Amino acid sequence: MIRLAGRMIRCFTILALVLVTVFSVPVPAAAEDSPRPVYDLRQCVAIALTGSPTVSIAEQQTASAGKGKLKALGQFLPSVSVSRTWSKSERTDFDIDLTGYETVTVPTVNPAGTYDIFFAVPTGEKADVEETSSYSDYAVRTNLTVFDGFGMFGGLKSANNTLAAAKADEQYSRQMVIQNVATAYYNLLRREKLLDVSEDSRDVAQKELEKSETYYRLGSVAKSDVLQAKVRLQQTRLDVLRAGNAVEQAFADLAHAMNQPLAKRFDVDTSLLETGFELLPFDALYSEAQANRLDLRSGGYTVDARNGDVTAAGSGLWPSFALFANYTRYENESTYRFGSAESDNFQYGYQVNWNIFDRFQSFGNRSQAKAQARIAEYQLQQKKLDVQLEVRTLYNSLSEARARILLSRETIEQAREELRLAQERLKVGAGTTLDRINAEVNLASAQADEVDGICDYLNYSVQLDRAVGRSLDYLAVP
Repeated sequence: MIRLAGRMIRCFTILALVLVTVFSVPVPAAAEDSPRPVYDLRQCVAIALTGSPTVSIAEQQTASAGKGKLKALGQFLPSVSVSRTWSKSERTDFDIDLTGYETVTVPTVNPAGTYDIFFAVPTGEKADVEETSSYSDYAVRTNLTVFDGFGMFGGLKSANNTLAAAKADEQYSRQMVIQNVATAYYNLLRREKLLDVSEDSRDVAQKELEKSETYYRLGSVAKSDVLQAKVRLQQTRLDVLRAGNAVEQAFADLAHAMNQPLAKRFDVDTSLLETGFELLPFDALYSEAQANRLDLRSGGYTVDARNGDVTAAGSGLWPSFALFANYTRYENESTYRFGSAESDNFQYGYQVNWNIFDRFQSFGNRSQAKAQARIAEYQLQQKKLDVQLEVRTLYNSLSEARARILLSRETIEQAREELRLAQERLKVGAGTTLDRINAEVNLASAQADEVDGICDYLNYSVQLDRAVGRSLDYLAVP
């Protein structure tokens, strides 16, 4: 009788395990009516560069600097101006004495004859006299500054270097946009993979709870084991909720980096997780940064531009020399004109000017320009120090991420083996549910560490490429 009862218990136990296994198999989800598209990183970068306000601002700054160079070149050319003037006036003289004329004929001796002389004779009457006149002229003027105390040369130097700095800043802004999109993309990939890990842990916890409940009904486990399994399931559900929220936030960050805050949800390319883990020596990376970083190059151009401003600011201490030529033609129909009614005039010459004392304006301007040049030099020095620290920080983070990846992969293998042993011990009554739960937690944690390590490595790799001056266009061009 006892043996029969034991056999019946074993049969019910086996049947319960079979039912739990069958019903715990996940049912494939129904296919979505419209599956989400998959955007790779290059597509996201292309969208971001197309409508990036940051890139557009940098482009306009470059265009403005180009016009500044054109203005500086124009200082070496002669100025030409054309003018046209026309005016009409009406004049009224009040209470003018009216006069008449008397003629006296005077004989001449040689040759014989006569001529008339006219005399104005007042009539004693007064009247208002109106006079209408008009005036017009045409003029062409040109002026060429031959020497202005090296001001034009200093201005051209400043404009050339300002344009070069703006171009470097534009390229660096483009690289920063690409980096930001890549960072947001990798972060979304991280969150989606962590969500998968959380969902797997939840599914495992659900299965274990069902097993624990079946064993409890059969009297094989205590109620505390069931309660532990329930707590574990609720914890994994909370982890899934948090992971899902993190995915949505990561997508919002990516959409913001792409300048598409209202973009529809899309999936990312998970093949990026399959990558190598190369790392160059730090000294080589820092030397590469000093030679190639665009913001350092821009800082050098800015220093040269400020030195050109110093030259231009000191131009007031020197004399200036200019050539000029003017041509004017005018027509004057006024009764009160001086000279002929029509005339033209051509004038040319040179002009030398030396402002001996300008109330210290030139000295002050040059001193201010020198101060700005020194500020630009100090800013460049500080930028070099910041670059060294940035490269060192990224190098350390990258090497640490690589080490975490290798460690997490070994930890995953160990955690899987520990979980298998915990499950075997639980089956034979040599272990506890808590041991199995701890093993599940360790496995999920190791898998999350691997995902974090790979995504951190990808992020730090892109940032390090930008930090040492490498072009990130390989992420933008297919």
